[in-house]
Amino acid sequence: MRRLLPFIIFTIYCIPYVYLSIRKDFEDDSKINYIIMAMVTVVLSYLSGLIRADLSLILGNIVSFSTSYFYNALRLPDPKWEKYFSPVTSVEQIVLISLAALVLQMIVYTVARKRAKRYIRNAMISK
Repeated sequence: MRRLLPFIIFTIYCIPYVYLSIRKDFEDDSKINYIIMAMVTVVLSYLSGLIRADLSLILGNIVSFSTSYFYNALRLPDPKWEKYFSPVTSVEQIVLISLAALVLQMIVYTVARKRAKRYIRNAMISK
């Protein structure tokens, strides 16, 4: 179980959330996937902080960004795709959303690490 949870976190992180969000925005003019992306990554970063799954968080974000970037590159020949995201390009939007999500994740991860340390400290004192 000790190695299974970080692997599950990594696997869920590997989903290209940013690409799926902007694709849903493009197809249905729906912003709901941005909210889902934020909620999922916040929960994953909190869990990563509690169990110290640093590598899962880092590698998962890298894989997610890379796959989002790749799938976006496949859509670039479509002029409607690029026109929809003006004044920024879809590539810039992927980078900006990924950076914003990463900042949010680092904040939540830090809070989770502090909470986990406090819990461990209190458990040691009570023994």
